[in-house]
This record gives sequence, structure tokens and C-alpha cells, in this order.
Amino acid sequence: MYELKIFDKTMQKDIERFFIKCFSDLGWGYEPGGRHTDISDAYKAYMENGCMWCLYDGKLLAGTVAVRNITKAGGEKTAELKRMFVLKEHQGKGYGNLLLETAVAYSRENGYCKILLDSRKGFHAALHLYRKYGFTEIPAYNDNEKAELYMGLKLFHPVR
Repeated sequence: MYELKIFDKTMQKDIERFFIKCFSDLGWGYEPGGRHTDISDAYKAYMENGCMWCLYDGKLLAGTVAVRNITKAGGEKTAELKRMFVLKEHQGKGYGNLLLETAVAYSRENGYCKILLDSRKGFHAALHLYRKYGFTEIPAYNDNEKAELYMGLKLFHPVR
């Protein structure tokens, strides 16, 4: 039985263990003082400027997703999808759908006009899911040197 929870500080160690496993499965190292500082303080990175959700399967953290505000001054209210991961052994259970649905609904409910993400070409299941939800490829919007493609989803047009 799964349970979707909004992140709180008591989940920090679960988040770190989760991403160490995810990154290890991908052949990556965990860099808490470098490119993974958002994971080492998930509350500050996501809860102060957005939201993060943790999907537990029993007591095991099986998936995560986060949304943060990246609106530029004078621009449309823009959200960024971050840390969308499901452990390999829990894929195929609909968890990715649930996580993405939650993030998109949150973004709509909070008045975002669009939601952007960066990803890698090898993440076939995630890219399929993003396309299924209507995300399309867009030009780069950040300087993430590890990103290979960028996608966006228009949520609604702002009232002017």
C-alpha cells in the first residue's frame, strides 16, 4: 500500500538514502556539497519556494517529485519540475503517473502558467510519461550542464 506525503524535515535522511540509491543505480555519485545541494537540504530547496512529495510503499521511500518557482521578474509565473524519480524495482506500478499528476495539479492550483523541466535522453520511461502529459521539447532555459533536453507544459494563459 502506497502513501503520498508532502515532504517534511523528518524525511531528510530518507531522501538522502533514496537518492544515493537512485544515483548509484544510474552509475552516478552523490555530490551533497556540489550539484546535489538541493537534496542535502530538501526543505530549503523545495518547501520554501514550492513543494516536494515523497511516495512511500510501506516504510520504503519509492519515489519523489518536486516543484519550485523559477519565475523571472516580469515574466509568466513558471514552475520547474525537479527530482522526479521512482526506484527501479517500483517502476511499472503507476507511481510515476501519480507523482507527475500531483506536481502538475499543484502547479495549476498555485497559478503557474507553465511548468518546465530538464532531463536526459536516456530516461525513456520518464520522457514517455512527460510526453503523455503534453510536455513538448523547448529551448534550454537553464545552464544545467548535465541536461540533454528541455521540456515545457503550458498550464494556462495569464489574465492580463
